[in-house]
Amino acid sequence: MTRSIRNRSAFTLIELLVVIAIIAILIGLLLPAVQKIREAAARMKCSNNLKQIGLAVHNYESAFGYLPPARVDGGGPVVGPMPEFGITTTTNYVQHGPGTYLLPYLEQEPLFRGYNFNLSWNDIGNRAVVGTKLSVFICPSSPDGDRLDPGASASQTPKYNPGIAVSDYTINNGLNQRLYTPPLNLIPPPAGYTPGVDSTQYVGALLPYSVISSFTTGMNPPFYNRKPKVRLVTVRDGLSNTMFWTEDAGRPIRWTLRTPNPNSFTSGAGWSDPDNEMWVDGYTTNGVTAGGPCMMNCNNNNEVYSFHSGGALILLGDGHVVFARDTMAPIVMAQLTTANGGDITPSEY
Repeated sequence: MTRSIRNRSAFTLIELLVVIAIIAILIGLLLPAVQKIREAAARMKCSNNLKQIGLAVHNYESAFGYLPPARVDGGGPVVGPMPEFGITTTTNYVQHGPGTYLLPYLEQEPLFRGYNFNLSWNDIGNRAVVGTKLSVFICPSSPDGDRLDPGASASQTPKYNPGIAVSDYTINNGLNQRLYTPPLNLIPPPAGYTPGVDSTQYVGALLPYSVISSFTTGMNPPFYNRKPKVRLVTVRDGLSNTMFWTEDAGRPIRWTLRTPNPNSFTSGAGWSDPDNEMWVDGYTTNGVTAGGPCMMNCNNNNEVYSFHSGGALILLGDGHVVFARDTMAPIVMAQLTTANGGDITPSEY
């Protein structure tokens, strides 16, 4: 019986190389698309984080009748108790950051109950609370979501116990006077600014409730020495024209443009840190020197900074989040920062 023999087909080497080349081209075309999708998802999550913070701010205002403080410094024999902020001690001078007061409105009631407001945020007694990482304060686009604030660079004596959970978001509530004084003169002085009076550089809506030293004059007069109870209805520039929170991502590592400096740290990285609130200083366009026309993404040393391409996310007072371009002019940043400047913010920035 004769058995038929069938020829078996197979790829030649050239055909195999062509197939591999086609697959490589397809992967090369697909990867940028995948990266764009991932970044779009990360930016959406980042925006949602800011929206949750905005909702918490509004719920706090609804509960107490005024906006939450940007920081609180009180207690002790000089300043005295501040019971509305949980401070009853006349022994300890204590400090608390803005994120601490939002905890109940961010579904973190157990953490809030575990926090001792008669001890400072950096006291060992509050370590367990302030060391808790909260996803609502972390932008997925930022590198290393498990960052902790070590307190200081390796060459310095730590200013507080290490292991502070960080935040990629901050309150922007002021304009450094260098922006509207010689030699820069980048913007007109904001309404209410008094030369030589540090506290009048605070022109935002979320303000410190504090009595601490001036940068230049010690306690005479106190730097803050103010107890503002700001309500939403008193933001005369309009809530949709006033910045509340914004991105300042990547801290505590110092970033210049898109380059990290692992040996340099920025202050105010923790969500519980009273220094989490900031003024806009502006930077030179190379990101090296404070005081310049670059309003965002040049340096994250207490400046608007994100890892999103082309700009950063900003939470406005009415609760909605906008993506601002990193080419923003200094005057527009000033208009967004001021709560009662009497200025008109452009519809696009």
